Amino acid sequence: MSINFRKYLFLILSLLAVELFAQDIDPNIVLDSAQNKVQIVKSYSADAIIEIDIDFLKMQPKEAKINYEYPNKLDIETKGFSMIPKYGLRPFMRTIAKEDNIAIFSGREEVDGKTCYVIKLIPRADGKVIMIKLWIRIDDYLVARSETFTRRSGSFLIDFSYDNLVLPSSLVFSFESRGINIPWKFIGNSIEFDKDKMKENEIKVGKVFINFSNYQVTYTD
Repeated sequence: MSINFRKYLFLILSLLAVELFAQDIDPNIVLDSAQNKVQIVKSYSADAIIEIDIDFLKMQPKEAKINYEYPNKLDIETKGFSMIPKYGLRPFMRTIAKEDNIAIFSGREEVDGKTCYVIKLIPRADGKVIMIKLWIRIDDYLVARSETFTRRSGSFLIDFSYDNLVLPSSLVFSFESRGINIPWKFIGNSIEFDKDKMKENEIKVGKVFINFSNYQVTYTD
């Protein structure tokens, strides 16, 4: 057996082993593990600083008080604007029902230096969401990143950072918008708009940065 042939055979066997190992990952078990991490959170309150980065909008950082209570009660107290939707502010995996989605394991990727399982969720029923893509950290099963693809509003990407809790210490919400079709409403006199840039029809990328502090968490019994 020639050396080149042995190298080729070794490469093929290695690729097959990687593929077989990948198939051994059950996406539903990964989702269960991720959901178990946050199921213990019954309620929480936290202070937050919210900053906006959009080229047609100027706004000073805003202070907010966030209150969550299981299952879906979420209040954001702040002055000067309201923000809708509230992606990522509920314990994230509580919002996903496995029975409503087909879960597909899609490999491994690194996010912020952490190796993650990549899971794609395809809704079983037609709706606003086409697909959700999750990056779940292998070492602790916390969600490092999520991307939601919608039929009409483009895609929304959230990057999560953690300190010592199962709740994020900060998150970055990235989105694409065309003109004024941004995925929330801003209300308040302290916000300045560039109307000419808002009227432009080209796709723009915007970001919202949220940093949390002073968590008060109630856990389930």
